[in-house]
Amino acid sequence: MKKSLVIAGLAASILLTSSIANAATTTNTDNNKQLAAEKQMPQKGDKKFNKEKRPSIDERLNLTEEQKQKAHEIRMKGHEQIKPVFEKIKAKKEEIKEIAQNTKLSDEQKTKKINALEIDILKLKQEARKIRMQNTKEFESILTAEQKTEFNKMKEEGRKMHMMKKHHGPKGPKGQPGHDKRAPQQ
Repeated sequence: MKKSLVIAGLAASILLTSSIANAATTTNTDNNKQLAAEKQMPQKGDKKFNKEKRPSIDERLNLTEEQKQKAHEIRMKGHEQIKPVFEKIKAKKEEIKEIAQNTKLSDEQKTKKINALEIDILKLKQEARKIRMQNTKEFESILTAEQKTEFNKMKEEGRKMHMMKKHHGPKGPKGQPGHDKRAPQQ
Protein backbone atom coordinates (compact mmCIF):
# COMPACT_ATOMS: atom_id res chain seq x y z
CA MET A 1 0.00 0.00 0.00
CA LYS A 2 2.81 2.38 0.87
CA LYS A 3 4.53 1.56 -2.42
CA SER A 4 1.41 2.35 -4.43
CA LEU A 5 0.95 5.66 -2.57
CA VAL A 6 4.56 6.63 -3.20
CA ILE A 7 4.25 5.66 -6.89
CA ALA A 8 0.98 7.58 -7.22
CA GLY A 9 2.58 10.62 -5.54
CA LEU A 10 5.58 10.45 -7.85
CA ALA A 11 3.32 10.11 -10.90
CA ALA A 12 1.25 13.09 -9.75
CA SER A 13 4.35 15.24 -9.19
CA ILE A 14 5.75 14.25 -12.61
CA LEU A 15 2.45 15.18 -14.27
CA LEU A 16 2.28 18.43 -12.37
CA THR A 17 5.89 19.34 -13.23
CA SER A 18 5.41 18.53 -16.92
CA SER A 19 2.18 20.53 -17.12
CA ILE A 20 3.87 23.55 -15.44
CA ALA A 21 6.83 23.29 -17.82
CA ASN A 22 4.43 23.01 -20.78
CA ALA A 23 2.48 26.06 -19.59
CA ALA A 24 5.69 28.06 -19.20
CA THR A 25 6.84 27.05 -22.68
CA THR A 26 3.46 27.99 -24.16
CA THR A 27 3.50 31.31 -22.30
CA ASN A 28 7.06 32.03 -23.48
CA THR A 29 6.12 31.12 -27.04
CA ASP A 30 3.05 33.37 -26.85
CA ASN A 31 5.16 36.19 -25.36
CA ASN A 32 7.79 35.76 -28.08
CA LYS A 33 5.10 35.90 -30.77
CA GLN A 34 3.62 39.03 -29.17
CA LEU A 35 7.05 40.69 -28.92
CA ALA A 36 7.81 39.86 -32.57
CA ALA A 37 4.46 41.35 -33.62
CA GLU A 38 5.13 44.50 -31.57
CA LYS A 39 8.57 44.92 -33.17
CA GLN A 40 6.96 44.84 -36.61
CA MET A 41 4.38 47.48 -35.67
CA PRO A 42 5.61 51.04 -36.15
CA GLN A 43 6.31 52.84 -32.90
CA LYS A 44 6.05 56.56 -32.12
CA GLY A 45 9.22 58.22 -33.34
CA ASP A 46 9.81 55.67 -36.11
CA LYS A 47 9.91 57.16 -39.59
CA LYS A 48 7.57 54.39 -40.71
CA PHE A 49 5.07 55.36 -37.99
CA ASN A 50 5.16 59.03 -38.91
CA LYS A 51 4.80 58.37 -42.64
CA GLU A 52 1.74 56.22 -42.05
CA LYS A 53 0.29 58.87 -39.78
CA ARG A 54 0.70 61.85 -42.14
CA PRO A 55 2.25 62.66 -45.50
CA SER A 56 5.64 64.35 -45.71
CA ILE A 57 5.94 68.06 -46.44
CA ASP A 58 7.13 67.24 -49.97
CA GLU A 59 4.08 65.06 -50.57
CA ARG A 60 1.59 67.39 -48.98
CA LEU A 61 2.87 70.41 -50.91
CA ASN A 62 3.24 68.32 -54.06
CA LEU A 63 6.74 69.66 -54.70
CA THR A 64 8.36 69.25 -58.10
CA GLU A 65 11.70 67.47 -58.34
CA GLU A 66 13.43 70.84 -58.76
CA GLN A 67 11.69 72.19 -55.63
CA LYS A 68 12.64 69.06 -53.70
CA GLN A 69 16.28 69.55 -54.66
CA LYS A 70 16.23 73.24 -53.67
CA ALA A 71 14.43 72.41 -50.41
CA HIS A 72 17.08 69.81 -49.62
CA GLU A 73 19.85 72.37 -50.25
CA ILE A 74 18.10 74.90 -48.02
CA ARG A 75 17.73 72.32 -45.22
CA MET A 76 21.39 71.29 -45.47
CA LYS A 77 22.55 74.93 -45.42
CA GLY A 78 20.34 75.61 -42.39
CA HIS A 79 21.64 72.51 -40.66
CA GLU A 80 25.23 73.63 -41.18
CA GLN A 81 24.40 77.08 -39.81
CA ILE A 82 22.54 75.86 -36.74
CA LYS A 83 24.83 72.95 -35.79
CA PRO A 84 27.54 75.11 -34.14
CA VAL A 85 24.86 77.02 -32.21
CA PHE A 86 23.50 73.76 -30.79
CA GLU A 87 27.03 72.62 -29.93
CA LYS A 88 27.56 75.86 -27.98
CA ILE A 89 24.26 75.32 -26.14
CA LYS A 90 25.31 71.78 -25.26
CA ALA A 91 28.69 73.02 -23.99
CA LYS A 92 27.00 75.68 -21.82
CA LYS A 93 24.68 73.06 -20.33
CA GLU A 94 27.70 70.89 -19.52
CA GLU A 95 29.32 73.88 -17.82
CA ILE A 96 26.18 74.33 -15.72
CA LYS A 97 26.34 70.68 -14.63
CA GLU A 98 30.00 71.04 -13.68
CA ILE A 99 29.35 74.21 -11.70
CA ALA A 100 26.39 72.62 -9.89
CA GLN A 101 28.60 69.68 -8.87
CA ASN A 102 31.56 71.85 -7.84
CA THR A 103 31.98 71.56 -4.08
CA LYS A 104 34.54 74.38 -3.90
CA LEU A 105 32.04 77.09 -4.84
CA SER A 106 29.45 78.57 -2.51
CA ASP A 107 25.77 78.42 -3.44
CA GLU A 108 25.86 82.14 -4.21
CA GLN A 109 28.82 81.73 -6.58
CA LYS A 110 27.16 78.78 -8.27
CA THR A 111 23.92 80.73 -8.77
CA LYS A 112 25.75 83.72 -10.22
CA LYS A 113 27.73 81.61 -12.71
CA ILE A 114 24.75 79.44 -13.66
CA ASN A 115 22.52 82.49 -14.23
CA ALA A 116 25.13 83.99 -16.58
CA LEU A 117 25.32 80.72 -18.53
CA GLU A 118 21.52 80.48 -18.74
CA ILE A 119 21.42 83.98 -20.23
CA ASP A 120 24.02 82.86 -22.79
CA ILE A 121 21.86 79.82 -23.60
CA LEU A 122 18.80 82.03 -24.13
CA LYS A 123 20.80 84.22 -26.55
CA LEU A 124 21.97 81.13 -28.43
CA LYS A 125 18.40 79.83 -28.64
CA GLN A 126 17.34 83.19 -30.10
CA GLU A 127 20.13 82.89 -32.65
CA ALA A 128 18.95 79.37 -33.57
CA ARG A 129 15.40 80.65 -33.95
CA LYS A 130 16.59 83.40 -36.34
CA ILE A 131 18.38 80.78 -38.43
CA ARG A 132 15.24 78.61 -38.56
CA MET A 133 13.11 81.62 -39.52
CA GLN A 134 15.53 82.55 -42.31
CA ASN A 135 15.54 78.93 -43.47
CA THR A 136 11.73 78.93 -43.56
CA LYS A 137 11.67 82.17 -45.57
CA GLU A 138 14.10 80.69 -48.08
CA PHE A 139 11.93 77.59 -48.35
CA GLU A 140 8.79 79.66 -48.85
CA SER A 141 10.53 81.56 -51.66
CA ILE A 142 10.61 78.42 -53.82
CA LEU A 143 6.87 77.69 -53.35
CA THR A 144 3.99 78.63 -55.60
CA ALA A 145 1.12 80.72 -54.18
CA GLU A 146 -1.00 77.57 -53.76
CA GLN A 147 1.85 75.74 -52.01
CA LYS A 148 2.45 78.73 -49.71
CA THR A 149 -1.22 78.64 -48.68
CA GLU A 150 -0.96 74.93 -47.88
CA PHE A 151 2.37 75.47 -46.07
CA ASN A 152 0.77 78.17 -43.91
CA LYS A 153 -2.02 75.72 -43.03
CA MET A 154 0.63 73.17 -42.06
CA LYS A 155 2.41 75.70 -39.85
CA GLU A 156 -0.87 76.62 -38.14
CA GLU A 157 -1.62 72.93 -37.51
CA GLY A 158 1.86 72.58 -36.02
CA ARG A 159 1.26 75.55 -33.73
CA LYS A 160 -2.04 74.08 -32.56
CA MET A 161 -0.40 70.73 -31.85
CA HIS A 162 2.39 72.48 -29.95
CA MET A 163 -0.12 74.39 -27.85
CA MET A 164 -2.11 71.22 -27.18
CA LYS A 165 1.03 69.45 -25.97
CA LYS A 166 2.14 72.49 -24.00
CA HIS A 167 -1.17 72.94 -22.20
CA HIS A 168 -2.34 69.34 -21.97
CA GLY A 169 0.93 67.47 -21.89
CA PRO A 170 1.38 64.14 -23.60
CA LYS A 171 -1.15 62.34 -21.41
CA GLY A 172 -4.07 64.70 -20.89
CA PRO A 173 -5.25 68.04 -19.51
CA LYS A 174 -3.55 69.38 -16.40
CA GLY A 175 -4.99 68.22 -13.14
CA GLN A 176 -6.50 65.06 -14.62
CA PRO A 177 -5.25 61.55 -13.93
CA GLY A 178 -2.53 60.53 -16.34
CA HIS A 179 -1.25 64.07 -16.85
CA ASP A 180 2.49 64.23 -17.30
CA LYS A 181 3.79 64.83 -13.77
CA ARG A 182 7.06 66.32 -15.05
CA ALA A 183 5.31 69.33 -16.57
CA PRO A 184 5.06 72.27 -14.16
CA GLN A 185 1.59 72.81 -12.73
CA GLN A 186 -0.05 76.25 -12.77
